[in-house]
Amino acid sequence: MQKDSTGHIGFIFKDGKITHLVKESSACRNGVLIEHNLIEVNGQNVVGLKDKETAKIFEEVPSTVTITIMPTILYEHVVKW
Repeated sequence: MQKDSTGHIGFIFKDGKITHLVKESSACRNGVLIEHNLIEVNGQNVVGLKDKETAKIFEEVPSTVTITIMPTILYEHVVKW
């Protein structure tokens, strides 16, 4: 995905879960889905990090961002067991 001129990618996350997408954003164009948890940002594991720490990682990455996501139901099962 590509950051826009304000440095945003186009989604909102809470507790590591993607909750909202911005219309016409890079996230929407690249098929990011809500109700999925963030696993990695540019290859860096973000599981267990607080949202502020994850947001700081997003701020520090260059204009191209790669994320790895997992459906919340599967994520919760893996974390629980």
